[in-house]
Amino acid sequence: MIALLGALAVLGLPVAALVVLLKAVDLVQRRRAAVIVRQIEVTDAIHREFGAIVAPTLRRARRGWRVVLPMDARRPEAARVVELVARTLGPTVEVAVVAPWAAAPRRPAAQNKERMASAMSA
Repeated sequence: MIALLGALAVLGLPVAALVVLLKAVDLVQRRRAAVIVRQIEVTDAIHREFGAIVAPTLRRARRGWRVVLPMDARRPEAARVVELVARTLGPTVEVAVVAPWAAAPRRPAAQNKERMASAMSA
C-alpha cells in the first residue's frame, strides 16, 4: 500500500507541476491576446474616424488600460482622438499623448575618422 502511494506521488507530482505550468502559460497568452484585441479595436476606431494619423500602443494599468498616442498634442484633432479612445475603452483608461520624437529617443550617429575629416575639409 505504501509502495503504491509512493509510486503515485513520484509519478503524479511531475504531472501536476506540468499541468500547473501549462495553465499559467495559457493565462499569460490569453491576457496578451486580450491586449492585442483591445489595441486593434482602438486603432480601428481611430482609423475609421480620422484615417491613419496615429498608431496607439496599449498596456494594462492598475485599474484599466493605459494608451500611448505618439502624436503632437497641439494637433487640432488630438482632443477628439483622446475622447474617442476613452469612449472605446471605457472610463478606466489612462491616455498619454506624447510627441513622436519624444517617444523614441534617437542615438547620435557614430563619428568615424573619414566622416570627421570630410566635415573638417568642407
